Amino acid sequence: MIFPLARNLLILCLILLLKDPSVTAGQIDIFHEPDPSLVSRIARDGRLAEFHRELGNALALQWKPAVSGRSGSSSLENIAGWVDLYQWIDLLVSEEASVTKRWLSHHLSVSREQTTQGVRFHVTIHQPGAPLVRRYDQYQHRVTEELAGNSQMLGQVLTGLIRQPFESRNGTLISRLDGSFVEATIQNKSFWKSWSDAFGEDDFAPKVLLNFQSIWKSSPTDWQEYQNLALAIAMVHDQPLPDSWPHRQVAPVDVTKGSSEPSEIFSSVVDAFRKGKLQRDPRRLDVCELKFVVDAPVAALDLDYIRNSASRSRELPPHAFHAISYDQERVLKDSYVWPCGTYSLASIRNHGGICVDQAYYAAVSGKALGIPTIFFAGEGRDGGHAWVGYLKNHGNWDLNVGRHGEKNVATGVALDPKNWSPVTDHDITMMSLNSRNRVAREASRRDLVMATIFRHRNDALSEGQALRSALSRCPEDPLFWDALEDWLVRTGSTCSEIQHHHEAAIRQFSRFRDLKTQHQAALARLAEVSGDRNTVKYLSEQIIRENFGVRNDLSAGAAGVVISSQMKANDPESALRFYEEQLRTQGVAGRGEFFYRVTAPLAGEFISKQRPDLARRVLKQAFETIKPPRGSLLDKELRKLWLKAGGKP
Repeated sequence: MIFPLARNLLILCLILLLKDPSVTAGQIDIFHEPDPSLVSRIARDGRLAEFHRELGNALALQWKPAVSGRSGSSSLENIAGWVDLYQWIDLLVSEEASVTKRWLSHHLSVSREQTTQGVRFHVTIHQPGAPLVRRYDQYQHRVTEELAGNSQMLGQVLTGLIRQPFESRNGTLISRLDGSFVEATIQNKSFWKSWSDAFGEDDFAPKVLLNFQSIWKSSPTDWQEYQNLALAIAMVHDQPLPDSWPHRQVAPVDVTKGSSEPSEIFSSVVDAFRKGKLQRDPRRLDVCELKFVVDAPVAALDLDYIRNSASRSRELPPHAFHAISYDQERVLKDSYVWPCGTYSLASIRNHGGICVDQAYYAAVSGKALGIPTIFFAGEGRDGGHAWVGYLKNHGNWDLNVGRHGEKNVATGVALDPKNWSPVTDHDITMMSLNSRNRVAREASRRDLVMATIFRHRNDALSEGQALRSALSRCPEDPLFWDALEDWLVRTGSTCSEIQHHHEAAIRQFSRFRDLKTQHQAALARLAEVSGDRNTVKYLSEQIIRENFGVRNDLSAGAAGVVISSQMKANDPESALRFYEEQLRTQGVAGRGEFFYRVTAPLAGEFISKQRPDLARRVLKQAFETIKPPRGSLLDKELRKLWLKAGGKP
C-alpha cells in the first residue's frame, strides 16, 4: 500500500532539495518518466549526491518485490527508468576506495595450511588470464579489507591488474570526470539502460569511466550512435592483456600489436563500418557480443589484410580456419612454438601453421570484419587442440569451427574479454540461453540495484528481499545465485542456511554440469572449513561419478580438490593413495585433463616440498597408466616434468 502523506512528503523533500521554483512535483515523481534536463541541471549545480540519496529513498519507499502472482516494481517501465538512472548516479557518487575494494575481492584468493606452528594463510593475486574468485567467506572479506587499507601494497597490486597509465585516488568517481561528459550521459536516457545492461561487478569502474570519457572526447557525436561499441571498448580495455595472449605457442615479441587506446579502437571500427568493410553492423550487436570483436589489439596492417581482401567472404571464420595449411613437419620436429618470426596474418597465411595458428588466424579474421569470434583451446585424447567459435547471428553461436570430433575434446576454454578470466564453451551456451529471457532478466537486474539501495540504508532484510526477488524472476541465471550467496555470507547466515542455498542451486542447475559442480564444490569448501575431510571426499567423489566419461575436466578437477585438501592437512600418504585410485579410474579416459588438473599439480607440490622422489612416483605411475603417444604434446609435458623432478632422460 502507498501512503499518500509519505509520498507527498518525499516529493516535497526533493523540491526543497532542488531549490528551483520551476520544478513541479510531477517532474520528480517516480511514477512519471525521469526528466533528463532536470537531472542535468542538478548535476551542474553540484547537488547530484543529494539527489542520489533522495532518489534512493523514494525508490526504497515505493519498491515491491516480485512474489507469486505479482510482478513487482522493477517490471514497471517508469520505475525501471528511475532505477537505471539511479544505478548510473550511484556509481558516479561512489567513493573510489569502496569501488576498488569490491572489485579487488574477486581478484585474490585465500588458502589455509595447517602447520606445526598453527594455521597459515596464503594470499594469491589473480592476474589477467587467471580464474576470478566467486566464493564468499570471512577470510576473503578480511584479507580484502587489509589489502585495500594498505595504500602502498594496493598500488603495487593494481599496477599489474589495471591497464596503465592509472593511479588510484581518494574521493568520488565523478571527481575524476569532465562535467560536460557527465552531463552528456545524464541527458541521454538510452545510455542509462545501455550502461545498466552492460556494466558488471568485474568491470573496474574507475578505468572504464576514463576509457569511456576518452571516446566521448574524441567522438562527441558518434559515441551516441555507436553506444554499445563505445561501452564494449571501455569495458574490455580496463585491464591489460594476459601475458600469454594470444596463446602460449608464440613469443610475445613476435605478435604484431596495434593501438590499445580506446578512442583509436573506436574510431577504427566506426570508420571501417562506414566504408563498408565490416560484415556486421556494430549498432545491432549487444555489448556481450561486441566484446568479442574489440578484444584483439592487433596491428592495423593485419586488420587491413582481411578488410582489403578481394573476397572478404572467404575470410569468414569457417573458411579462414581451413585456409591455413596444417604444418605436420612442425609437429614431427617438436616445434610447437611459432618459428617463423613476425606473427602476422599474412605470415601465417604464407607459412601455414598448426591448430593454434589456424584458430588465431580465423578468430582475428572474423574480428577484422566485425564478427564476434572466440579462440578456444582444450585437452583431447592426445593432448591440446585449438579451434574457434563465431556468432552466426544474434544469440546463435557456432562454437565448433575446426574442433574435429575425433580429438574428443569435451570442453573448450577461452578468455572473457571483459575480465580476462577463463570461460568455457558451456558458459557461452548458457549466456546465449539467458539472453533470450531479456525482459525478466532486466527486471532482475533492477532488483539487484534495489538491493544496493537497501544496503546503503543498512536494511539487510529488504536487501535480502530484493535479491530473492531477482532470483525468483530468473532462477536460470547464475549471477543472481552468486549475489544471494554473497548476502548470506555478509549477513552472518548460518552454515545450514548457506548449505540450503547451494543445495537449491544444485537442483536448479541439474542439467548444467559446470554450474551444478560449482555449487557441489561450494558445499565441499564448507565442509573443509569445518574440518570435515570425509564430507569433502564424499562430495568430490560424487562430482567424479556424475561427470566421469562425459566431462573429464570436471571429474579430474574434483579429484584434484580432494588431493589438495589432503596435502593441506599434511597427509601426503592419503593424497598418494587417492591419486593412485583416481589414476586407475579416470587416467586413461581423462588423459590430458587428468594430467594437467591432478598429476602435474601434485608432482609440482612434491617438488616444492623437496620430495622429488614422490614426484617421480606420481609421474611414473601416470606415464605407465595414460601411455601418451610418443612425441605427443602430453608425452613431452610428462617428460619435461620428470626431468624437473630429477628423473633421468
